[in-house]
Amino acid sequence: MELESGFEDNLREAILDDVEETLQEEIGPALIQTAEENWKSYAQANGYDIEHIWQDVEGPLVERSGDSIQLRIEWPELTALYEFGVSPHTIEGNPLLHFYYEKIGQWVTTESVEWGSDTGGIPESRAIRDSMNWLRRAVS
Repeated sequence: MELESGFEDNLREAILDDVEETLQEEIGPALIQTAEENWKSYAQANGYDIEHIWQDVEGPLVERSGDSIQLRIEWPELTALYEFGVSPHTIEGNPLLHFYYEKIGQWVTTESVEWGSDTGGIPESRAIRDSMNWLRRAVS
């Protein structure tokens, strides 16, 4: 039996087509869904109103260039603050800070504040990283 000329190129394209479709229709949506479940658990555990993170996610976006296929999912700006957490820190004004402080019910003007000193900061969620680890286990 003789193989058709160019069969390797045809096979490579067929495999890439299949990978692209699987990323778009199965893996990308599963990754987003898993991250959403992680975000919801994190929000509930910490009393956070952060629905915009899973509601405003963009993707899955699959881009193909030659023999390379890229899956991209974009979460809204500032998502990383919750994903990685934020330690308590000092915020300094330039020259002053002016904000409404709900705890005391009035406007405050100051040179600096120790943000997170009462709450301990923002704990890391690991929502996206844990969903990536789930994906790695699922496809291996």
